[in-house]
Parts: sequence; structure tokens; C-alpha cells
Amino acid sequence: MMSRRTLVALAPVAVAAAVLLGRQRDGRIVVDVSKFGARGDGVTDDSQAIQAAVGFLRSKDTLYFPPGIYRFAQRHPTGAAAIAITGVSDVEIEFASGAELFMDNLDPTAHTGTSHGLLVRGPASRISLRNVSIRWAAGAKRSLGDGIRVVGCPDDGDSPPVGWSGPRAPVAGINLADCVVRGSPQAGVVMFGVSGIDVAGLRVANSQADGLHFNACRRARIDDYSAVDTGDDGMALVTYFARRFSFDDAAHTFSFPVLTDWSNADFAISNVSIVGGKANGVRIAGAHRVTLTDLRVAGVQSGSAVMVDSAEPGSDVGWNYVASRAVRAEGVTAADCDTGVHLLARPGASGDVRFSDFDVSLDDTKFDGCHNWSVRAESLTDHKVSGLRIRNCAISSASTAGGNGGVGIANANGISLRNVSIRHAERVVALSAVNTGQLAVERLSVTIGKSDQQAVSAPPCLSLNGSDRVITDVTFLEITPALGDAAINCR
Repeated sequence: MMSRRTLVALAPVAVAAAVLLGRQRDGRIVVDVSKFGARGDGVTDDSQAIQAAVGFLRSKDTLYFPPGIYRFAQRHPTGAAAIAITGVSDVEIEFASGAELFMDNLDPTAHTGTSHGLLVRGPASRISLRNVSIRWAAGAKRSLGDGIRVVGCPDDGDSPPVGWSGPRAPVAGINLADCVVRGSPQAGVVMFGVSGIDVAGLRVANSQADGLHFNACRRARIDDYSAVDTGDDGMALVTYFARRFSFDDAAHTFSFPVLTDWSNADFAISNVSIVGGKANGVRIAGAHRVTLTDLRVAGVQSGSAVMVDSAEPGSDVGWNYVASRAVRAEGVTAADCDTGVHLLARPGASGDVRFSDFDVSLDDTKFDGCHNWSVRAESLTDHKVSGLRIRNCAISSASTAGGNGGVGIANANGISLRNVSIRHAERVVALSAVNTGQLAVERLSVTIGKSDQQAVSAPPCLSLNGSDRVITDVTFLEITPALGDAAINCR
């Protein structure tokens, strides 16, 4: 590799000056994009200056953007990104307060993206992104272009995945602090095959795909993340299924035959807010040992606040993933969503329990104004789904369509509901169980806020068809202006 001294001797004056004017901080050389000619005025095309600064970056350096709007207009840049980091470690990328990378390189006719904003490729370790802010030009269609993309390869000592070409390229120790991505043509932030992840203070808005997506990663902490109006899931932990450990080069995804320590395993997620979006708030598929604390989802109209699902090959979807296990959620709230929590199994004809046996627990959840179901657990075949436990759940709804905003269990085994309260504006079926075995419900209360229906014509509050169950300590209450609080009998 050419030394920096040689580079300076051969480089243009602007680059040489940048080196001479470079400063050190905490023993690091600070590579300032403005010293390479970046204007940061929001008008000048700073593409060449930014890429020159990135090309000068070495391990243990800091790439620095002073205050300003740095317009990147080069389409299909070298490295597939405005900032491409490959094969270096101990690198910091820091944006000053008021600094922004403006991605103005959409295809002028199709309005599709032509590069990522920031790309880290393995081998790499200990990469820190601080206050990085990336915004795309308005009008981007879903296409190439993640805000921040990190690509490694799972390395557990076994053979490389089928379909992977080239050397194993691990990525470890990725830190994102107070970063912002807006309007990306694809995901806001996406990571593949990365271990040791720390994300804090991330904001994603108006991405055309997922806000924050992980595939085949491990050991991650996500805290203080918010997503607004994403084009797909607000956050997704998805690891796919294949008969052998494999890599799909076209889709750039990793797949495993069973849950592993790389199946988005050992994730601790806290203080998450998701508003709007065109799919689910949080999607968990093929994940292992995940904890969610203080998750708030609102306005998800086309999916669930939390979707946990599986799909065996031959089922009704193109992507396949095994059932997630050791998923724990506490303090989940959902408001004005289609569905609150949805446990969905799509097992095939084989009856393979990898696709039906989940292990999901939810404590202290609250669902307000869900239009379809507040809680739904179901299998789409006769092979029953199992492994959902809900404790301390408060539901409030006025919906009289779909699942009435209530609780629905179908084709299931061993579902446990403890201390569940349902408050509804109308007399509707609040709890429905169909073809369900070993349903355990302890301390259920149903409160009807108002009703113009006569008791004789009112639907049952509980509907249990083809199900064996143990239900203890059930309370039904109707509140009407004329009668005040009065107990009612539900048939």
C-alpha cells in the first residue's frame, strides 16, 4: 500500500494541504472533508472532495464533516456509496452539529437511487458513527440506496455459506450514536453478518423500505430508536431459512437451517418509538434470545405493532424462516394499529416443529384502538402454533370489524393469558378461540362501555369453538348511563 508520505508527494496541492493541516485528537488524525475542497454549501457538488477524503482514511483515523450541507451528486460512485469503508478498523466518522450529507444522486428520469449513503464492508472492526446525518433528495422511489449499510459474513468456524464468493469478511464492533437518515430509497440502516452492535439515538424517517433491519447478526444493543413513516417495517430482525447455511447473492441475505448464535441472537432493544409505516412496527422472524423493553407503536394501519412469524417452504410466502424463540417483551404499547401483537405460523405439510413451536412472552402490554385484533395467535394450517404467554395486558377498543380489537386464538396449543382486561364500547366477541388446545386464561375481565343491543340479541363475549381450556376468575361488566355499573351475563 502506498504510504501517506508518498501519497502527499504525488497528490494535488489540495490533498497535500489537507495532510499538512490535519490535526490530531486523542491520538487520531482527523481527516476533515473541508480540507479536501468540500464546500458544504448545499449547492456545490462535493462528491470528489468527499471521496478523496474517504480515500485518505486509514485505521485509527477520524473522518470529520464540519457544519454544512454536503451535496453528493455523483451517480453510481466507486464503492457503491458516498462514503465507503472497507478493510479498515478503529475508524470514527463524525458529523458536527449542523452537518448533513445530502444525497442528490437519484436517477433523473426514474427517480431511483444509484448508491448507498454510507457503506461499511468487512473485514472491519470498531467502526464508530457519531451524529451522522444523511438525507436523500425528495421523490425517491423504492430502489438501491440504504442510508447506512454494514455488510459482513457470519463466522462461526464452520465452512462459509453456500453461495458466498471470496474470503470470509467479518464485521465486529459497530457503534451508531445519534445518527439520522431521511428519505432513503431503501432501508434507513441495514446490517448483515455483524456482531457487537451498539445503536443509540437513531432517527429514521420516510425510508422506502425498513427503518432498521438486521439479518444474521448477533450481540446487539439498540436504545432510543425512532422511526416515522417507513416504507416497510419500522424495525426488522429477520434471518431466513434454508436447508444449508447459505447466502443469496441476489437478495444479499443469509439463511440457516435452525436457530443459531447468528440468528439475530442476543439482542437487547429498549426505548423504541415507531409511528406510521406501510407494514409492521417490529417484525421478528427467525430470531433467538431477543428482549424488547418500552416499545411504543402508533398508526400502523397495514400490519401489526409486533409481528412474530414463521414460514416453511411451500407455504403462502416466498421468504422462509423458522419460529423465533426466547423472545421477551415488556412495556409494549400500541395505539391506532390494525393489530397489536400477531403470532403467525405458516407450517407446511411436514409438521416440522421448527416452524410452529415459538417461545414468546409479553408482560405489561397495552393496546388502544386496534381495529382488527389486539392479540392474535394462529397457525394457517392444522399444525398448531404454540408458545405464547401474555401477562398483564390491558385492551381498549371500539371496533366491530375483523377481530373487534379483541383477542383471537386459532389452531393453537398451550397459549397462556394471565390478568387480561378488555374494555370495549360495544357488546362484541372479545375473546375467540377456535381449534385450540390447552388454552389457559387466568383473571380475565371484560367491560362493555355502552350498548343499544338487547341482552337477548347480544353476541357472546367469549366464543370457544373446538377448544379445551382452563378459564378462572372471569368478570363481565356493563356500564350504561341508565344503570351505572352492572354485571351482565355473556352467553
